Amino acid sequence: MTLLLVSLPILLIMGVANVVAARGGAGARLAFNLLLFLANALLAAGGLALLLLPAESLNLAGAGLPGLGQGRSGVILLGMGLWGMAASLKPTRRALARLLPALEPESAVHTLALAMIGYLAGNAALSSAPGALEALVDSGLEASLVDVLTQQLMFVLAAFIGVGLFTRRDSVALNERLGLRRPTARQLWTGVRWMLFFVFLQGCIGATWTLLDPAQAEQLGGLNEALLGDFDTVWEWFLLAAAAGLGEELLFRGALQPVFGIVFTSLIFAVSHVQYGLSPATLTVFLLSVVLGIIRKRSNTTVAILVHAGYNFILGLLSLLAVSLS
Repeated sequence: MTLLLVSLPILLIMGVANVVAARGGAGARLAFNLLLFLANALLAAGGLALLLLPAESLNLAGAGLPGLGQGRSGVILLGMGLWGMAASLKPTRRALARLLPALEPESAVHTLALAMIGYLAGNAALSSAPGALEALVDSGLEASLVDVLTQQLMFVLAAFIGVGLFTRRDSVALNERLGLRRPTARQLWTGVRWMLFFVFLQGCIGATWTLLDPAQAEQLGGLNEALLGDFDTVWEWFLLAAAAGLGEELLFRGALQPVFGIVFTSLIFAVSHVQYGLSPATLTVFLLSVVLGIIRKRSNTTVAILVHAGYNFILGLLSLLAVSLS
């Protein structure tokens, strides 16, 4: 329910941005950018308040910020707000367009996407703060299948609304923009080989990590078991893998990559997966994203979805096998 309450306003703002991009004139774009600037100014002011005001005056008890550090949280929130303010300014977008040729400085959709990338990076910084991992372990939090499916549904909706379904594109144009096409047998076979390669790579990096830093590897292994321990059947892992492959690939490879390119999209993808902190697994995620980006570019997003889902499913089966053997 919390995820829905957070996601629905974001999806609504994305819809508004698409309407502005499709039908709004210069005045509408200016008003949208001004509102975005003011919203991020409030976020920056909140971060500044965390930095300058004593915790007692802010009534932070139970908010979780003291465990992460009020100062660090303030810096992160201030950075998120400043980035969003900068993204709402045309000179910033024009400068970024020199690095990202597909970025349209006049587009309200691209402006919002830039601001939200800053929010994603800020959330990752909060999640990877010292003490955050221990707090997550101690919280006893456990993800349910409904939670995972809801999150991935929000990703799918974000991809569809973000590229302008029913506002800028019909269903045919939507499929073309997201790269959804029927794969050939050769493309599927290439995907299967990449899938198996990444399972092997994951095993090698995991074994090396265990040898070099067994304490952190054990801690993250315990956290994964705590969060995903409820997934103990093949069908649950199949649904989990299929949902993650569909939602993440539609959003990152389908919607974002044509604008931000393979490398930058892969950095965003890796940042979105550092909720357990920076680790060798982050490198695996980045490399996986680069390959999925190449697959999307050379073939289509459908193959990338199948590779991502298959990779997750194989890891899930191996996890079930390890539990049964132990």
